[in-house]
Amino acid sequence: MRRFVTLLTVILLTACDTQIDQSTSPSSVIGTYQLQTYGGRSLPTVVSDDAGGVTEVVSGELVIGRDNTWTETRNYRLTTPEATQTASFVYNGSWTYERDQASMLFNLPSLRAQFTGIAAGGSVTLSMSDGSTVVYSH
Repeated sequence: MRRFVTLLTVILLTACDTQIDQSTSPSSVIGTYQLQTYGGRSLPTVVSDDAGGVTEVVSGELVIGRDNTWTETRNYRLTTPEATQTASFVYNGSWTYERDQASMLFNLPSLRAQFTGIAAGGSVTLSMSDGSTVVYSH
């Protein structure tokens, strides 16, 4: 009985370890992700509502490249009493991966900024330099 319990424990630990390794390995984070939430809210979500109008994040995409580059596109909608306008903002930079913690460091040279992310289970959760949290999923 003792051997059986030991064997079962080894099998379970190996299975868990393999799954964690597969979902958090650097090669598994490579790909294209769609924006799911911004600031903890589903899309579209209001990010500004003032005399100038209502600004919403309506969609976004994060592409993490095998060559340690990334590109993020966020699409916004500004609604005023007179009109509705859309705009897209594209940012790009480089990234590094800390495998033990499944964390990533994103460098944004154009704004001289950095932000962090956690990659696991088909999602990337970004902690932006302005304090907001953004979630992308496959």
